[in-house]
Amino acid sequence: MTNNQAKQLYSKGTELLSLGRLQEALNYFREAIDSDPSCIEAHIELGFLLGTLEKYEESIKVFDQALSMEPNFPCFFGKGMALFFLEDYENSLDAFLEAQETGENEDLWYYMGSIHLFSGNCESAVNCFEIAISMDEEFIEAWNDGGVAYSILEDDENALVYFREALLIDPDYAPAVYNMGATLVEMGRYEESLPYLDKTLENEPEHFKALFYMGNVLYFTEKEEEAAEYFKKALKIDRNQEELWNYLGYVQFSLGQNHEAVESLNEAIKINKDYEAAYLNLGNVYLDLGKDNLALDCFERVLEISPDNEEALFQKDNLKDEWD
Repeated sequence: MTNNQAKQLYSKGTELLSLGRLQEALNYFREAIDSDPSCIEAHIELGFLLGTLEKYEESIKVFDQALSMEPNFPCFFGKGMALFFLEDYENSLDAFLEAQETGENEDLWYYMGSIHLFSGNCESAVNCFEIAISMDEEFIEAWNDGGVAYSILEDDENALVYFREALLIDPDYAPAVYNMGATLVEMGRYEESLPYLDKTLENEPEHFKALFYMGNVLYFTEKEEEAAEYFKKALKIDRNQEELWNYLGYVQFSLGQNHEAVESLNEAIKINKDYEAAYLNLGNVYLDLGKDNLALDCFERVLEISPDNEEALFQKDNLKDEWD
């Protein structure tokens, strides 16, 4: 075939792609490359389309073939994207840095920021997200993920600024709705967090973390019975959460449900044999039940884990004084 025929095949592929007929477009791009292996445009479109279809290894091969002919921004960027979705973040970052040599766009900076975020380099992540936002002020994912990075850096005020900006773009953007609620809970602003947690659970009733946070908010606003119900809902989703069992046990104890509290706290201890807080809470429940020997065992176990625990030392000394 001639070079002109390859271009015709490529053009037909782009037309089919615009109509959403992906598999047909894929075939035309392959035919264009078969007819003219130097058709760089067909390589680029094929590489990105393979990525869209989650055929990432094939996508990388196509971009590598194109790069051997012409090192350019789309090919380095496309290869970086395929590596990113394969969770090969180190090589993905290398490809994005190569792409920067010949160009940039907001997506490049966003995905570089995401790699830094995943690796725990939150300051670099924020810098990348800010550059992406400077190129596109409506880049909602960059606003949200920038807020996540600030949260990890324990800069909750800036995190709220970023989440609010995301919600100004789309008030129903689920990640930012949840993140606003969670951040407000962490800041102790419980009443303010409720509308965001409510909205998250309206849209996703089995959102585990939102259920957990809602239980905490209700407990701290002295609605213990409702708090216990949310903790139980969360445990139906994931029972292997020692912290959640401990919280439930503590709430049950505060409601006078001592036998239920013993069961919950023992579940926490089954999951984590060294869970100091659960032993401490269980000891206090046993004290309330008048089971002093079992309470002492719990406080001694706390002191094995943490010899300086003041509450356990106090309770142990009190029990021993009573027995002397």
